[in-house]
Amino acid sequence: MTTPPLDGIRVVELAQMVAGPGTGLLLADYGAEVIKIEPPGGEGARQLKSPTVLDIDPSPVFSAYNRNKSLVTADLRDETDRAEVLRLCKDADVVLTSSRPGVMERLGLGYRDLKTINPMVVYAAVTGFGDGPLGQSRGGVDLLVQAESGLMSTTGELGGQPLKVGFTVVDAATAHALTHGILAALLRRARTGVGEYVAISLYDVAVQLQTGPIAEFLHSSEQTPRLGNSAPFSAPADLFRCSDMDIVLSAYLPHHWLALLECLGLPELAGDERFATGSARSRNRQELSGLLAEVFATRTASQWLTELSGRGILAAPVQDHAAVVASPLTEERQLLVDTDDLKAVTTPVTMSELPTPRHAETLGSVRDVRWEGEHNE
Repeated sequence: MTTPPLDGIRVVELAQMVAGPGTGLLLADYGAEVIKIEPPGGEGARQLKSPTVLDIDPSPVFSAYNRNKSLVTADLRDETDRAEVLRLCKDADVVLTSSRPGVMERLGLGYRDLKTINPMVVYAAVTGFGDGPLGQSRGGVDLLVQAESGLMSTTGELGGQPLKVGFTVVDAATAHALTHGILAALLRRARTGVGEYVAISLYDVAVQLQTGPIAEFLHSSEQTPRLGNSAPFSAPADLFRCSDMDIVLSAYLPHHWLALLECLGLPELAGDERFATGSARSRNRQELSGLLAEVFATRTASQWLTELSGRGILAAPVQDHAAVVASPLTEERQLLVDTDDLKAVTTPVTMSELPTPRHAETLGSVRDVRWEGEHNE
């Protein structure tokens, strides 16, 4: 069997909730040994539950983000436990934290503390708003960051209130961004023998995710309007209701636009000056969408998707989670783990020369003890 890319890399995870543990999860999927340190009683994500899973322990969110890890309990305020954590960190390749700025330093577990005992350590810290004068005193969660970063300002219906994305998108994106920062630091360390301090904040990631609209604002000084389910750059690129369910389509390129008109039996719109160009269609989006919606409502989504795809038009159904889980495409991509021990999503990355560890069967033994067994080296 091919050796995983991070085989032999040890990660000590002093992180809770989603962004930090999500980073540890991705590193574990690349083959790293991840030792997660939980406080007595377990970390906060064990209680992250929507009303649909209140009777499930630990929470599915916790299980999904902490598979493939060794879980150990330690009280960082306890001198004996903290000494054991330091011993683990001394031999670690990566130390991952997600506390407010200054917390790890007060515990003697900051980057400078660990660098003195482990000069080659890659120390990765995720915060809500950074460790500068404006951010260091603040705690940050996904909802607050979506609001303050401008993400909510562009999300929602035209003329309606701002809306958050329906899941912790900034947390999840931060895990990916921090992972590639850690990988870059490990690559540099392999070349130079020098460790690194890798820092990221949820706010950094939320702003960077909006590279396109913020670049437009910097040029125009105008806010991107909220457009609901419409793409902002041209039209038609919208949601439409068929006789049974919703679909979305993207048909703003000239050849897609003409193919769509042929498909819908509306060839006369090709000569209508309101819709002659992509920008014109965008300006007159509401009028155009109304005309198209009348036709889409006459047939089922399946019928329209067959017609549209047959003409090379980009379209897709709007699926709920039941449909995603049952989707043949999800099965083809092997994206889910669904066993008695674990129900979760696997890593999205595949490598041609490596059987990526996509199907972890267990979460790992959760031992509410102090440094016994395999970690008492």
